[in-house]
Amino acid sequence: MGVLLTTPNIVLRDATPSDASTLARLINMGGEGLPAHLWAEMAGPGQSAFDVGTARAAKTEGAVSWCNARVATWSGAVVGTAIFYDLTEVLSAHDIRAIPPLLRPLVELEAEVPDTRYLNVLAVMPQARRRGVARRLIEDIRDPEGRDLTLVVASGNRSGRAFYTQEGFDEVTRRPMGPGGLPDLNGDWILMRRPGEMGVGTDKCTSSARA
Repeated sequence: MGVLLTTPNIVLRDATPSDASTLARLINMGGEGLPAHLWAEMAGPGQSAFDVGTARAAKTEGAVSWCNARVATWSGAVVGTAIFYDLTEVLSAHDIRAIPPLLRPLVELEAEVPDTRYLNVLAVMPQARRRGVARRLIEDIRDPEGRDLTLVVASGNRSGRAFYTQEGFDEVTRRPMGPGGLPDLNGDWILMRRPGEMGVGTDKCTSSARA
């Protein structure tokens, strides 16, 4: 049974390696179930998809590393996360063509917005939603140097798109989803962008490594 929030007493902090298993659950929520689909394909004998996801979140580098995460907690329990990095380097068109077709549209969209702060994962546990947790995480990770904040959302995620629009994000462009994903995840990936603001946010973010 999940933690029930009766009072929105949310505390934000840096993630730690011990948060990896909870981060894996949140990463899958934020990724529309696609992460678990990919992790299942990577799993070895005796491994579950979430074993793989937890191991990747526990690494000190990579797109879903705990090192790039801020978490929201209530009574000590992690109930939300924002995983982000600065797009100081993006892949060339030649390198992007080598990316598997399922993931290629996402990498193409990242390449459209170099030198921005990229929100790779924003997710909140169901019992903590509609309490301002996602909004607090977005405000918390803004770049003190004023980089714009960017993200990608599925076209079918109407509530997510409406929320991001309300938070000041505008659509930049979109790409059709690549083949080989989940049968109920179709449509477009939509790149959204919000102007940055100097002097606010956090500089915790380290790099844009995709390992």
